[in-house]
Amino acid sequence: MKKIFILSLFYFMSQISFSQVFVNETNINEKAGTYIQLVGVNTSLFGTKYQIYVDYGQKVKNFKSYKIKDATGKVKKFNTMMDALNFMYDNGWDFVNYNAEIISGKVRNVYLLKRRK
Repeated sequence: MKKIFILSLFYFMSQISFSQVFVNETNINEKAGTYIQLVGVNTSLFGTKYQIYVDYGQKVKNFKSYKIKDATGKVKKFNTMMDALNFMYDNGWDFVNYNAEIISGKVRNVYLLKRRK
């Protein structure tokens, strides 16, 4: 029983220590400042599909460089804004504020996040 507990603990600790959030080939858990914006734009007529972007103050040439990627470079897909917000919380970012904007008839959800210390 003790061995199973220790192996389980080691497994969960390794998962936490290797979680990384890449935006524009930059691990924002290490490089970004204290605050970031998590931006979600509804791209569906029925409100079921979101594109999620992160703004940490980077220089951007197109929207592709805003997208969240995993360590292998694959774009991370989220089902909802809460899915993205929970992902960011699990990676050390706390919710600060929320704002919604309507741009070109589409709702743009903007979450301000602060790095957890």
